[in-house]
Amino acid sequence: MSIKHRTVKMVLATLLAIYAADFLQLDHTLAAGIIAILSLLDTKRASFITAFKRVASTVTAFLIASVVFYLAGFTVTAFGLYLIIYIPVAYRFDLQSGIAPCSVLVTHFIGAGSISWSWQLNGFLLMTIGATSALLLNLWMPSHKGELAESKRQVDESIRLILKGISDRLSGKDLTVKLTDQVREAEDLISEAKAQALKDYDNQLFHKNDYSLKYVQMRGQQLASIRKMLHSLQNSGLGSEQARILAELFNSTSEQLNEKNTGLSLLENITDLYRTFRQSRLPKSRAEFESRAYLFMLLNNIEEFIEIKRSFFVREGSVEEENEK
Repeated sequence: MSIKHRTVKMVLATLLAIYAADFLQLDHTLAAGIIAILSLLDTKRASFITAFKRVASTVTAFLIASVVFYLAGFTVTAFGLYLIIYIPVAYRFDLQSGIAPCSVLVTHFIGAGSISWSWQLNGFLLMTIGATSALLLNLWMPSHKGELAESKRQVDESIRLILKGISDRLSGKDLTVKLTDQVREAEDLISEAKAQALKDYDNQLFHKNDYSLKYVQMRGQQLASIRKMLHSLQNSGLGSEQARILAELFNSTSEQLNEKNTGLSLLENITDLYRTFRQSRLPKSRAEFESRAYLFMLLNNIEEFIEIKRSFFVREGSVEEENEK
């Protein structure tokens, strides 16, 4: 959420809460505005969860405060005793988000010198109005689907360049950029895209769609396969017939790398390559044997890479098409 959107939402939520509290003729209406500010979070889901916890925290705080003030009076010492009891209880039941606003409401009891039902209701309504105002404003959340789509495209492009680099290396070409550096860059892009996908998911309240999140996770799994490829590539002999065949496969994979590709035709090509490898003449030396073995491992790695996308498409492809209709 940008500073502009956050500022507008905070101002509107604060004013809405204060005016609503004034309309109900509550005391200490500014507290409702402060609670609204504290309740505005980055996602709709987080705001709903926090609002629920703060209402529960208010009930807990008022119960503890009522007992403490009844027994110890309306003094600063009594307020400290209330905190000693309330804070551990709030953390024990995961209600710590309400410690600050609830404690502010509790001070109203001290100022009034009363724990009567009217003051209890006043404080509870202030919390409810503040949290509700924040929820209403958070229903308006700017869409970041365009940014998420661009992040996914950048992830795909970074992986495509890595595959193209492996193809060039198998062909015997010198690379201008280290493949390990490209992998680290892809990792950073995947982390950023995953954060955006999680935020997009948390902003969906009723029709939850985690396709983008699973898509980014799938690319992360493929990147793990690429790390295995780099290990096999370091020990593979370059310039052999098998290496050139694999270079063509990696080049084809890089050219076909996109969100809608099923990977089926590439898997069929790999089946043919396995047959070609088995029919190749036997290696004549230990070095050639080891090189051939690593090339075979590289073939296994790229098959795993494509299978990951193929499995994802089978599981999620039809779901995404249905969501787009």
